[in-house]
Amino acid sequence: MKRYALLGAVGLCLATPSFAASVINFDGKSGTFGNANIMTAAFTDTMTFDISKMGLLGATISSIAIDASSDLNFTSVTLNGVEFTNVVSDGYEFRALRSLAVLPGLQTLVVSGTTGGNASYAGTLAFTAAVPEPAAWALMIGGFGMVGGVMRRRARQVVRVTYA
Repeated sequence: MKRYALLGAVGLCLATPSFAASVINFDGKSGTFGNANIMTAAFTDTMTFDISKMGLLGATISSIAIDASSDLNFTSVTLNGVEFTNVVSDGYEFRALRSLAVLPGLQTLVVSGTTGGNASYAGTLAFTAAVPEPAAWALMIGGFGMVGGVMRRRARQVVRVTYA
């Protein structure tokens, strides 16, 4: 009986897809993601994380080949459907995404590629909340002042009723 349990456990480990090891850690301002155990020839890892404010998001991803079996080639890296820019590719891969405007809510990172069988990749995320420019603040405050002035002026108008 123990033999069958052991065989079942080994079979379950071998049947586990490559994306089971993909992780993402994001604290609201920065984070890391990666997969340290890609054993299949072609893989796709989908990771999600949540952002509570509107702002700008940047990210990098890299992989370094030690030998032919650990060589990893990204076929696609996207964040919310926007493709990362391929910076270099010769024995190692590096891609980056800069200043992507994001809305609050769930963000989706998809990493796809091919490998010889024993590869890994790692990446970083950086988030900056959107802060209005000084001119935008001045325009907004001026608009509130104008609305307040119009409301006050309408409140001062007196309606006179005369009877004949």
